[in-house]
Amino acid sequence: MVEAMVVIAISAILVALAAPSMRNLIESNSVSDSVDSLMGSIAFARAEAIKRGVPVALCPSNAATTGIPACETGTAWAAGWIVFVDYTGDGALGTNDSVLRVQGSFTKNGEIDRARAGALVFTPMGTLSSITPRFTFTSPSKTPALSKVVCVSLGGRTYVDSACG
Repeated sequence: MVEAMVVIAISAILVALAAPSMRNLIESNSVSDSVDSLMGSIAFARAEAIKRGVPVALCPSNAATTGIPACETGTAWAAGWIVFVDYTGDGALGTNDSVLRVQGSFTKNGEIDRARAGALVFTPMGTLSSITPRFTFTSPSKTPALSKVVCVSLGGRTYVDSACG
């Protein structure tokens, strides 16, 4: 009986020590999932612009929940985004534009913020038509060590860093 109590006590101590690390691991994986999805969509948009020979844009959207593809004007991307052929190259989804991909919400994974509002527009050469964007991914607990920054160069390449520059 005493041995069982000792085993239970030691097990409780080990579980108490492991729980915070497990939470950080889960949050880190959630942030990585969001990062991978956005980087994949950016690469897809760039490749489609080159392949089709027309501008392709990526903009924040809550189309996955509303069912209506439309670009949002803010800087928050956690509600999702859409990739579309942007024949006018203005970053706005028009009636003649074709939606290529709709990405659902990542709100349970934390926050995704872009330094500036608006869409990313890739030219037919695969380059960005405007400034280089930076996306900041924050974990649900807002732990700074779990945050990641995705940078996109003018050439359209993405990389993860602590800061863009």
